[in-house]
Amino acid sequence: MKHNTQDLVKEAADKLLREGVKPTQQNIRDRIGTGSITTINKALNIWWSELGLRLDEVGRTPNLPEPVANSAHKLWLQALAYANKELDAQRSALESEFAERSRQLSKASSVDHGELKELRAQCLRLLQDNERLSNEKGEGLLKIAECETQLIESQSEISRLTRELKQAEIMSEGSSNIDQYIEVQVENRTLQEESKRLNRAVDTLASEKAELQLEVIKLKQLLSGS
Repeated sequence: MKHNTQDLVKEAADKLLREGVKPTQQNIRDRIGTGSITTINKALNIWWSELGLRLDEVGRTPNLPEPVANSAHKLWLQALAYANKELDAQRSALESEFAERSRQLSKASSVDHGELKELRAQCLRLLQDNERLSNEKGEGLLKIAECETQLIESQSEISRLTRELKQAEIMSEGSSNIDQYIEVQVENRTLQEESKRLNRAVDTLASEKAELQLEVIKLKQLLSGS
């Protein structure tokens, strides 16, 4: 069906040319009454390209009347001008499309570059935060270890003082010398005060240790979340 339409277009163009009318898409469509504009345009372009060959054949034919030869030459020049005009229009359209697509690609590339730059900055910030949190976690663990050491030492000191206090009490009960008794009582009071102080220190260290352990747990959660 498409081949028949092309033949009809070529026949109609020949008739229009013989009538002295320049073949166009519209007057050919009006003449044959069928075919899409795209099909007619393709067939008409083929007809124009073949027209030069046909004119060359006519030129080699003897006894061709001069008016006919002149008319054919004139139509050939018109055909060339028409083809060049169509070519320039297509070239202009393609150049405009290329420029628009290049502009869109450049804009998209600029947006992608900005997003990539922002992602890199976010990654850097996350790495820095992760390093800071890791350092804080290490410091917290170190403080816990120090508190545990101090706690152990304080408990050991409390045990020592408790033993000395018991020994002093035993000595005071068996002592008959008033001066020794007073001295032992003073020493007992001193040991008791020292024991109370150490107990308070132990309570403080235990509280600090609990706070540090809670802080370390929070740091672990932050690290696992980043």
